[in-house]
Amino acid sequence: MLIDDIQSLSGKKVATQEEFFNTFNALHDKQKQIVLTSDRSPKHLEGLEERLVTRFSWGLTQTITPPDFETRIAILQSKTEHLGYNFQSDTLEYLAGQFDSNVRDLEGAINDITLIARVKNIKDITIDIAAEAIRARKQDVSQMLVIPIDKIQNEVGNFYGVSVKEMKGSRRLQNIVLARQVAMYLSRELTDNSLPKIGKEFGGKDHTTVIHAHAKIKSLIDEDDNLRLEIESIKKKIK
Repeated sequence: MLIDDIQSLSGKKVATQEEFFNTFNALHDKQKQIVLTSDRSPKHLEGLEERLVTRFSWGLTQTITPPDFETRIAILQSKTEHLGYNFQSDTLEYLAGQFDSNVRDLEGAINDITLIARVKNIKDITIDIAAEAIRARKQDVSQMLVIPIDKIQNEVGNFYGVSVKEMKGSRRLQNIVLARQVAMYLSRELTDNSLPKIGKEFGGKDHTTVIHAHAKIKSLIDEDDNLRLEIESIKKKIK
């Protein structure tokens, strides 16, 4: 049984929840698979009987988030390798920095790019070609991710109580290091700036520092749900 938006049961009549409770139990007793999606975790569902919430917590709870920067590049590589065009690596990085919502946006961008390349009889797909295709496709410029790094720094600094000056400095206090690494991580995730450019915006840090910060935060997110939620909260404020 597959049910999307299970939170829509909240506030429904008792009889509706009762019927679902019985259906759930019958399927569970027969070892059938039950997959539910929701916009929040079971413990945060309101307006549902406690016995339902308890059963929702029996199974594996998995958070599904938009693909990160590296995953978006991997998707683009997979989608473009058999198209007969040479998508340069910096072009893929540019596209990965422009879209962070879902795979469909990436696929749509690729389709537009290949159409232009076919019309112009071009084999090498440069950033200029990709930018032209995106401009032609996007009627709503608000969907484009044009986020300045200083905005990311300010929002991260406000969240963690760290100044941008401290973020750009070299002090190694734990809260400053965390804010600095989160800001670098988001700068790489949400923009198409090069690693040297990002490093420069953080007081002239080397590009390897940016790589390390991104890898560190990415690893922590996989282990720490609180940090993941913090970063998602910062992302919403940035956008």
